[in-house]
Amino acid sequence: DGRYQLRLIADDGQVKTFDDLSILVNPIPQHALTVAAAPPQGGSVTGSGGFLQGSTQPITATPAIGWHFVNWTGSGIANPVLPSTTVAVDAEKTPTANFAINTYTLSYTAGLNGSLTGNASQTIDHGSNGTSVTAVPATGYHFVNWSDGSTTNPRADTGITASLSFTANFELTNPDAN
Repeated sequence: DGRYQLRLIADDGQVKTFDDLSILVNPIPQHALTVAAAPPQGGSVTGSGGFLQGSTQPITATPAIGWHFVNWTGSGIANPVLPSTTVAVDAEKTPTANFAINTYTLSYTAGLNGSLTGNASQTIDHGSNGTSVTAVPATGYHFVNWSDGSTTNPRADTGITASLSFTANFELTNPDAN
């Protein structure tokens, strides 16, 4: 029940003194800290465990490749916008690190004497594929290449991991006819 009997003995060589003391011990409660990641594939977290009430514990969020840390949600978090912060342990808690997938922009433009069909400005999740874009030459012109040297037309870029921009280049089909 948290009560203990202690006997203190002092011995000075001749006189022995005995005093009985009663001490009430109230143990400090422990609480579970369950650190979570949302969504789970967005990254990893550290800091879970059982900790004494009143303590402050470090928690850390590390995004997976192609993801970024957004914030922490839950109570008692010192700085919810930092991936490494602390949480006050005063009850059972589940601080959650929120992650979002990185997105990139694919931008396509037509050079002089041509146009494009398809979506010329695309927002793509990390590692995903863009949709097809076709370079269409004006009458009397032909498609030469894209600004990155590719001659694929139409083109659909795949496995996107950065924002990219491309311009379709066109030339006069028969320049000697003029």
